[in-house]
Amino acid sequence: MTILETERLLLVPYKASFIEATLISDEALMEVSGYTVAKEWPGVEFFFYLPFVLEEVKKEPDMEKWTRLVVLKKENKIIGEVSAQGNPGKTGMTELGYGIVDSYAGQGYATEAAAVFLNWLSASQHIQTISAKTYLYHKKSQHVLNKLGFIKIGEGLIGGDEPVVNFEWRPENKVTDFLVER
Repeated sequence: MTILETERLLLVPYKASFIEATLISDEALMEVSGYTVAKEWPGVEFFFYLPFVLEEVKKEPDMEKWTRLVVLKKENKIIGEVSAQGNPGKTGMTELGYGIVDSYAGQGYATEAAAVFLNWLSASQHIQTISAKTYLYHKKSQHVLNKLGFIKIGEGLIGGDEPVVNFEWRPENKVTDFLVER
């Protein structure tokens, strides 16, 4: 499976063996993947999502490609993740999810990782509709989505009472600033 690459980052497919190791410990993940792990990774929200991801990947191994570990090349360290939620290969649409640990936030890593992932989704996987949502109070995440060419399409609630902003992205919004030429 292809590792996506930028000048600073690797986006590594999150294999079933990596997920299982993550559920055990950082040390187990380091042993299986060969990457060190940022102290704050994975965040609580992503960690609770992992058993579901593992179940889906075990049923359908091709699902591994839809979630990527974000690895900072200069430190060989996992600092976050980026994912296409759902089953984009079957539906042609997905919701983008991403996260970078706080100690590496504000350095453009989320934008860089998401840009390359979006371009890969649209170019090689033929995903045409990509949505995203972020909490209304999370202005930094809204800024990332705007930089990536997402368009705000409305607001709503998640969990019944938490305000979110909904966005959509199309392939014509492609961001090329971060691509590594080979």
